[in-house]
Amino acid sequence: MIKFFRKIRYDLMSQNKTSKYFKYAIGEIILVVIGILIALQINTWNQQRIENKQELELLKALKDEFEYNLSEVDATIAVNKKTTKSCLTLTKLIRADSLNKMPEYVDSLLLNIGDFTSFDARTGVSGEIVNSGKLNILKNKNIRAQLGNWLTLIADCEEDILFRSDNYTMNLMPFLMKRFPLSNGELTKNLAFDKMNYLETYQEKSPFRINISEDDLMEFENQIWHHKHNHDYVVINERNIRDFIMATIKMIEEELKSS
Repeated sequence: MIKFFRKIRYDLMSQNKTSKYFKYAIGEIILVVIGILIALQINTWNQQRIENKQELELLKALKDEFEYNLSEVDATIAVNKKTTKSCLTLTKLIRADSLNKMPEYVDSLLLNIGDFTSFDARTGVSGEIVNSGKLNILKNKNIRAQLGNWLTLIADCEEDILFRSDNYTMNLMPFLMKRFPLSNGELTKNLAFDKMNYLETYQEKSPFRINISEDDLMEFENQIWHHKHNHDYVVINERNIRDFIMATIKMIEEELKSS
């Protein structure tokens, strides 16, 4: 094609058709410019198509991740709800001085207050998007902001989880171990993650009995309250996390529909 245009120019010059030559040269320049613009536009379209495909893949992966996190936080909330109820029930028994009247029930309650758990978020996809510079692929600015807030929210909750665990281990457990046969909890212990029933537990009750004096009751109530108090922060965080996840999933679904 270039040789063809070059031949036309040579023919015009050899025939001394200067005005036609200049007109032709200008026309050729215009054609080259148009060709360049078309090539740039095609390249832009291709790049946009690639980015749209990448965005769609990221949105689908994010939706899967947040739906998984929703199921996990729901399971965590259910477990921790039992811990809260057991703290409230124990407080009622303490105030009624009825701990020795129903020892088996107390055994189960003590097991429940220690059977708390924490939400372990899956952040592989969201973390990679934020930390690897892929955030700009997502066109929706609200989703971009949501992902940054998500990682911050998870990190902020860690402190309350540690407070609860440390208080239970260093304060409540030493108090309980001197006054209650905690090994009786083995008779009804069930670990949710023990899918293959590997757990082996005690088969007989402890020969020891509850040994708590009237003077200990107020401290016991305070210990249970303090545990519940720390636990409440974690539970409220989990509820807020659930609301956040639900809002994020809704954003992603709306963006997928519009894509």
